[in-house]
Amino acid sequence: MTNNKNQYKFTEGEIHQFKITGFAEMPGTDESFYILENRFGGKHLLKSLHYKHYNFKTGEEITCKIDKINCSGKIYLEPENPVYKEGKSYEFDLIKVIDQINSVGEKEKAAILKDQFRIEVACSLPENAIIDSNTKKLECKVLRIKKGQLYLIHPLADLTQKRLNIGEKHWFTVTEVKELEDRINYYILKDDFGNTYSLKKDMYDQYGFQIGQKVECTVTKFNTDAHLKIEPVHPHYEIGKKYSFKYLRTTKDFDPLGKEEKVIIVEDIYGVETKVRSQNISNLKEPYPEYLNCMVDGIRKGKAILSLI
Repeated sequence: MTNNKNQYKFTEGEIHQFKITGFAEMPGTDESFYILENRFGGKHLLKSLHYKHYNFKTGEEITCKIDKINCSGKIYLEPENPVYKEGKSYEFDLIKVIDQINSVGEKEKAAILKDQFRIEVACSLPENAIIDSNTKKLECKVLRIKKGQLYLIHPLADLTQKRLNIGEKHWFTVTEVKELEDRINYYILKDDFGNTYSLKKDMYDQYGFQIGQKVECTVTKFNTDAHLKIEPVHPHYEIGKKYSFKYLRTTKDFDPLGKEEKVIIVEDIYGVETKVRSQNISNLKEPYPEYLNCMVDGIRKGKAILSLI
C-alpha cells in the first residue's frame, strides 16, 4: 500500500525497485509492516506477516510488482519471491488429496502440497489426474504469487485446459446467479471454451446483467484455485477518459502510514459513492464546485478508480 506523494503514476503489472527503510508496528494491534520507499520518495507499507520467510532486512533493496491499485487508488505491492517465479514449474511435496468447493461453486479434488519454505498450498486437480498412494511429489506451475502465497496449476490442466490471456478483452455469457461462500450471490459467466467465472452480484447490480446476456470483460488475474478473474467493461466510463462527477462531501481519512489526509467523495452516474485521492485536492478551495472533473484510471469491482484533474 502507498501514500499519495508519488511523483510517478504507477500502473498494475509494472516492476520497480523499492528500499526497505524501516519496520513499524501498529499501536493497539498485532500488525506490523515493512516501510518501503520508491525512487520518487513515496512511502509504502508491506504487511510483514505474509513475508516472514523472505527474510527481509532494513536497508535492503527489493524488486516488487505493482500487484493491484484498488478503487480508492491505493497501491499494493508484491515482492519478488526468493525461490519461485510466476510461469515456472517446480516439484512440491504431496501431503494429501482433499475434496473442496472452488471459487465458482463446483466440487473438485485438490492436492495439498508443501513448498521449500514448508508452507502448505492447495492445487486444484483435473478429473483425469491420477494420484496413487505412492505419489510423494507433484510438479506444478506457479500461476501467480500474491501476499507471498503460491497459486498453482496441475500440469494436466495446464496442457489441456484452454485459457484466455490476462489483459485481453473477451465476450462472456451470463449463465446463472448462484449462492456461493457466506451465502453471497454471484453472477456465473462462461467463455467460448466452457470455462466458468464468478462476479459478486451486489458489486454489479447497477450494470443490469440478465441471464443469457453477452458481457464484454477484461481478464484480470488468477484466483487461488487457478480460475481466472474478470472485470466487465463499464457501461458508461472508459479508462483513460475524463468525466464530471457530482461532488458530495470532503472527509478525513488515514493513509496506510497512519497520516491524516483529505479525501473527496463523489457520486458516479449510477449513484455509487467513490473516493478520490489526489495530491491536487489541497488546491481545491471552498466552496467546492457542484461537479468535479476526474480521470478514470481503471475499473475495479464495478467502480471507477478516479484521480482529480
